[in-house]
Amino acid sequence: MKKTLLAVSSLCLFAATLVGCRNSATTISVCASEIPHATILKNCLKPILKEKGYDLEVTVLDWTLQNDAVAHDEYDANYFQHAPYLATYQGEVPLAAACKVHFEVLCLYASNLNHKTLSDGDSIELVNDPSNIERALQVLASYNVLTINASNYDAEKNFTNFSITNPNSCVTFLEGYQKCSLTCVKESSLCASLPDYNFGIIPGNTALTGLGSDYASRISLSEKVDAATLSLRANLIAVKKSNLTSDKTKALVAAFADSRVSKYISKTFGSSVIYHYEDLLQ
Repeated sequence: MKKTLLAVSSLCLFAATLVGCRNSATTISVCASEIPHATILKNCLKPILKEKGYDLEVTVLDWTLQNDAVAHDEYDANYFQHAPYLATYQGEVPLAAACKVHFEVLCLYASNLNHKTLSDGDSIELVNDPSNIERALQVLASYNVLTINASNYDAEKNFTNFSITNPNSCVTFLEGYQKCSLTCVKESSLCASLPDYNFGIIPGNTALTGLGSDYASRISLSEKVDAATLSLRANLIAVKKSNLTSDKTKALVAAFADSRVSKYISKTFGSSVIYHYEDLLQ
């Protein structure tokens, strides 16, 4: 009985210590997607913040949970999303972007390294959310594979005309690609199901995580990125709106501005990830 009580007491003490640590004025807790987000935080940002007197705790967390986790004070910030996605958050506690950090280039990946040129009759998988369908179709349109014919189309606001069940209804394939087909697949299955298709248009963090070390050799077409797209879809640090001016948030934002972050991202991820910093506290 004494051993049981001792074990319970120890567990409670550990939990209290953990909560206390996360509530410490010098400990910053961030939940993030694994690659490239958590990799950047652990390998690059952590030592930068250490120089400023802060300990950075990084937790890899499913992206569907991260906004609620920050809203409920489980973490000080998250790092996984861009502004259009953050704008869809409907939690009772408002979140806000503190800074923008990087842009993940959306690419068309070949399932067969011996067939890397898109041709008539090829099948293409896309991720099954309207924002990323629109972005994927824009990639194909920029290479004259198709034209987008959704009615009342607004690239920044209106994605409702893009059919998740039948994305082919949203486009007209151009000469040389008329027999190509599009299929929407949930993001968690994109990499595993790539062999079932000729090509896949896969979000950057998903490709980096799921396609292995040869992901770069599978790239057939890359997104053509202009300044507006970089800014709109740069992955950002999100915090509770009430914490935008906190010392922890300011420290995070300042650390991402360090030139070592840009050098690390470029060296580690090459052309697949572009450093794009914007201080949104100013």
